[in-house]
This record gives sequence, structure tokens and C-alpha cells, in this order.
Amino acid sequence: MKRINRLFWILAIYFFTSCDHRLDIEPQQSISNQVALSTDQGVKTALVGAYDALANRSVWGGNIMIQSEMFAETDNQFITSFNFSLGEIFAKNIFVDNPSVANIWIDCYDAINIVNNILAAVSVVDEADRTAVEGSARFIRAAVYFELINLYGRTWIDGDPTSNPGVPLITLPSTDLTINAEPKRNSVAEVYALILQDLHFARDNLPENNGIFASTYAASALLSRVYLMQEEFALAMTEAQRVIDSDAFALLPDFTSVFNQSSNSLEDIFAIQYTSQDQTNPNSFFHSGRNEGGFGVVAITDAHVSLYEEGDRRANLFYLDQLNGLRRTAKWKVNATQDGNVTIIRLAEMYLTRAECRLRQGDLSGAASDL
Repeated sequence: MKRINRLFWILAIYFFTSCDHRLDIEPQQSISNQVALSTDQGVKTALVGAYDALANRSVWGGNIMIQSEMFAETDNQFITSFNFSLGEIFAKNIFVDNPSVANIWIDCYDAINIVNNILAAVSVVDEADRTAVEGSARFIRAAVYFELINLYGRTWIDGDPTSNPGVPLITLPSTDLTINAEPKRNSVAEVYALILQDLHFARDNLPENNGIFASTYAASALLSRVYLMQEEFALAMTEAQRVIDSDAFALLPDFTSVFNQSSNSLEDIFAIQYTSQDQTNPNSFFHSGRNEGGFGVVAITDAHVSLYEEGDRRANLFYLDQLNGLRRTAKWKVNATQDGNVTIIRLAEMYLTRAECRLRQGDLSGAASDL
């Protein structure tokens, strides 16, 4: 009976499509890139989608931060719920089928592909906005590649970056499964070259004030991170200094107000936006206890808290889970109405970067003043 019904619909579709070419139209629920990216507004809408891809759980929504911390150390936090993929990362015993590791790779390249589609169509954007749209897209691509090379490649100073394998560089849009299907890994140096090229363009073409999206100062701040990783201290300090001297941002006097906020603060240079429509951001979900609305995956050790000196206000940003008494960080405590944004770069980092650069260049008093 099912085969008869299926045959009926096949014949019906054939009959109607043969008689009426009005059915040969783009499906409204899923249109092709050629149509979606053929107008100024279409490309700008896609750009919003690229920023949204940054907020994905496996990108800057939280997993990159959580997994890198789990992999880097074992003394300051630990896993308190069953999560085998994070458990493997925490134990430094990662199997090849680890879904958390795979999801970061997949979702990062998904974000890169959205950007590549935008860049391929940027010529249709109104001339007045074109370089800013391209700057935003290239900021996103650089940011994602910087995370990928940090997670899946060797650091710049670990051996020879010109020969060390990095990650595949994909700069053209993939429109079907056969394009860029099995790309080879580029060298660490090649990946850094694209990151720097994209960020320089973004810095030089993004506006000083771009709302919740990346600004020229966000590009400079990210450039300072990249140069610091390369131990290019003079260049890193120049970019950090540019952000500090802009007076576009300010350190908040209350340390607790820096985190878990539903709108950007004066200290935020770039943050991932979350609203009540997003339900929850992964950082809050992983770090908050169940009674606070999270899943209680990550807890803080006593050894970590003991590191704070008396009077250090950072020590006040912890609380005990009402369900099991484990210590959680309040930096990602679920809000009663909606979750806070995920701060990616804030002004305090620029002062710390400048302090590091001053110290490495022999300016001890300057480093001390920044601290």
C-alpha cells in the first residue's frame, strides 16, 4: 500500500510539473546561495548569520574555552558530572571519535564557510558599506582560524612554524560536498599569515563604533593576541596601546559587574550576545549548578581558591552549589531571566598584554604600573 501511495505522488508530481512550469521556482524555505547572496541585504543578513555561527556552542559559545582549560591543567577545576568527551580531554586521553573535539572542528569550518560565501559575494554590497562588511567577515575568519591553530596545531615558537603542520586553509566557499572535501593541512606559518592579513584589513576598514559587532578596536585587540603568541612584543604592545589610547572603553570599578551581564559593558571590546530567545549559553550551562539552572559540569578546587591573597576581590566570585556543596564560579552563573553575554576580549586584557610586552622589553616600572 505504501508503494502504491508513493507511486501515486510521483506520477502526480510528474503530471503537474510537466503541465505547469510555474512550479519550477526556488523553494522559499531553502534558497540557494546564488539567490540569497545576490543583494546588498542578503549579504548583510548572511553576515549576521556569521556572527551567530561564532556564538555556536562549539565555537565562542563556550566549548572552545572549556575544552582548552580542561586540556591545559588539572589542578584548578574538575568535572563533576558524566561527560565522557570532556572527561577524555581532562584526562589527556582523547579518543579519535571524541565528539567534542570533532564538533569544534566542524562548527569552526562551518563559520569559515559562511564567511567565504560572504566574501565571494561582497561586490553586491552598497559601496558605502562594502569595506566594513568585508572587514567584519575577515575579522570572524581570522578569529576562528586563530582558535583552530591554537587547538589543533603547534604554537608559533614550538619548532619551525614554516614546516609544522597547522590546519587546512579554506578561503573559497564550499557549495557541495565535493568541494574542499579532503583538504591538506597548511603550515602554522601559512595559517598565521592569513590571520594577520585578515585582521589588518579588519583593523583598517572597520568603524570605531560598530554596535555589538566587531570594531576596528576589536581587530586591534585580537591582533595583540596573535602578536603576543608569536612573541612579537613591540607589535603586540602597539595594538594593545591603540585600544587603550582610544578611550572607547573603561575598566569597571566593580569586578563582579564584568561578568554575566546581558548587555555589553564599558569594558567589553567584543562579546558574544545572548538573549532569552537563546535559552542558555553553554558557559552558564556547564559552570552553573543544577539548582541555578545549569548542568553542573565544572567545579572549582580548594587548591585554586587558596591561591588568592587576602583582600583579592576575585576570590569573592565563587559560590557553593546548593545541591551538592561543590564550589562553582559565579562568572557564568545562570541569570534568572536570561543568560549573560560571553565576553571574548575586554580592556583589562589590553593592560595585561601591555604589561607583558613592557616586561619582556625591560620596562619593569611600566609593567608594574599596568598591573
